[in-house]
Amino acid sequence: MGREPAGVDFALIGHSESWDDVERLMGSLRERERPPLSSETIRDVFPWIPPRTVERLTVRSSATGTSARGVYIDTFIPPDTLGSTPSHRHVRRVEAAIDCAAREGARLASLGGFTSILLQRASKRRTLPAGLSLTTGNSLTAALTVRGVEDAAAQNDIPLDAATLLVIGSTGDVGSACARYLAPRVAELCLCGRNRVRLEGQKALLEPIGARVTTSTSAEELIPLADLVIAAASMSSPTVDLSPCRPHAIVCDVGYPKNTRATGDIAPASFWGGLGKLEGGWQGSRVAEEFYRFPHRGVAHGCMLEGMVLALEGRFEAFSQGHGRITPEKMDEIYAIAIRHGVTLAPFMNARGLWSDPELVDPEG
Repeated sequence: MGREPAGVDFALIGHSESWDDVERLMGSLRERERPPLSSETIRDVFPWIPPRTVERLTVRSSATGTSARGVYIDTFIPPDTLGSTPSHRHVRRVEAAIDCAAREGARLASLGGFTSILLQRASKRRTLPAGLSLTTGNSLTAALTVRGVEDAAAQNDIPLDAATLLVIGSTGDVGSACARYLAPRVAELCLCGRNRVRLEGQKALLEPIGARVTTSTSAEELIPLADLVIAAASMSSPTVDLSPCRPHAIVCDVGYPKNTRATGDIAPASFWGGLGKLEGGWQGSRVAEEFYRFPHRGVAHGCMLEGMVLALEGRFEAFSQGHGRITPEKMDEIYAIAIRHGVTLAPFMNARGLWSDPELVDPEG
């Protein structure tokens, strides 16, 4: 993989959500004429690979014609360690990825998946390399999530002002932003999180802006009440059982890795949230197509798109930072920037394929 001169506009920092994804990533990086590595070899080797640039891409704005050059940097964090208590090793990998972005000359780095969570949980935050800003990408993720829920509800004749919305992971960064944005628009809001004290504090903040609020640390207790569900918890595997859902319920799973699993005979309408489509597309991203394998071209996670559209806008800044600081105004602002550069809401999709194409099925998810 040849190295280009330093000076890219943005860096995207991420990780794999499963060992299947790891195998696809390693396969996409391996020379095609060489035999594939066995699963056992990959599991042995992967944890020893340091964070590094694995992809170079150019994104274009379909509206303005501007372009931006970027890199995708993988942290090579083993996916089965994501749910464990963040260790210094995890944090060092994210910091090494940030150093890699600085060496590439990136002016902005956007954090994907657990990488922003790991930094937030670190006991000490070090100074960023000079000339590099860091954004979590969570503002655009939240903005795409709430608009997806609004659109899905409209398509399925569920009036928001009469609906009960459940947010799983409501005290997290994306979950709290979605709850804050939709609280004035729904009839009742159910909040689910691990910390009861934080839940009660969130309830006290949201009830005055219009919604009746119910809280619980048990998703199973609240799921049967909901017409709409946003699953935005930090989970290392899909553990939320959807079988108690109402038959008409709509579930938006924003988790990376995914939060939800459907069991039983009745499965609600579910879709992956926080996704957008860059109409101008990107060039050079073999990993994006072979690694994520979305059933529609040009689709990316909101956290990654935030870095792209900020670079296209020429705003190399920490647009999303900290925890719980995402306001409805910030969500509307970043969504307007995204729209200006040709980002649209991704088609509704899940592990079975596109909602609009029931024949497009990926049994492997």
